[in-house]
Amino acid sequence: MAAFSQDELDGLISCPKEVSDPPKREMRLERAHWRNDAKLIASNGLQGDFVMFMRKNEDFPENFSIGLIYNPHDGQGEIPLFRCNGNMETVIEALTHHILTRTSTFIERPKMR
Repeated sequence: MAAFSQDELDGLISCPKEVSDPPKREMRLERAHWRNDAKLIASNGLQGDFVMFMRKNEDFPENFSIGLIYNPHDGQGEIPLFRCNGNMETVIEALTHHILTRTSTFIERPKMR
């Protein structure tokens, strides 16, 4: 896996992007989760592409994830950059969100979709 500095990771997250393949009008149900994706490309000429993903639990719609994955096209695989999760608690007093952002000290690539 290629190493990325924190500035490079921040640049991947914040660079301007254009939609190359928009999300479908309707989310599809797969393994108890509603799913939809959009493909994005950096409008600044950066190599590789991005996937913006959306997931929502079929039974508990407050349990959702929205995230951004970078695919550098170097044969090393996807790099999850950002993920925002809805509240995963069974008792919800106030809606809260959990935000996970990749840092340069993070070593492994977890599956985020």
